[in-house]
Amino acid sequence: MRNLNVHFDSYHVLKNINVDIPDGAITAMHRPFGCGKTTLLKSLNRLIESNREVKVTGEVLVDGENFYAPDVEVTQIRKKLGLLSQRPTTLPMSIYGNMTFG
Repeated sequence: MRNLNVHFDSYHVLKNINVDIPDGAITAMHRPFGCGKTTLLKSLNRLIESNREVKVTGEVLVDGENFYAPDVEVTQIRKKLGLLSQRPTTLPMSIYGNMTFG
């Protein structure tokens, strides 16, 4: 992640996040409730865009590809980067599409 910023309306949730996670690494985040952990994780595979009025700036790079580039196909991103959420989250597609996506 390079200079990742996430705004919900006028609220600046994530501010200039810069993180390198090596390929194949197991990484954990332990912070207090409400500090942006889920927002960060949902930003990685662009699930954040299905919530409220959101603005994302910066880059999320995987294998040198910026997941926030205008020409990126979102479904291909989600095949590269999985997220197991504490609460179930549906993808913006049909029920059948959500059930068979994996």
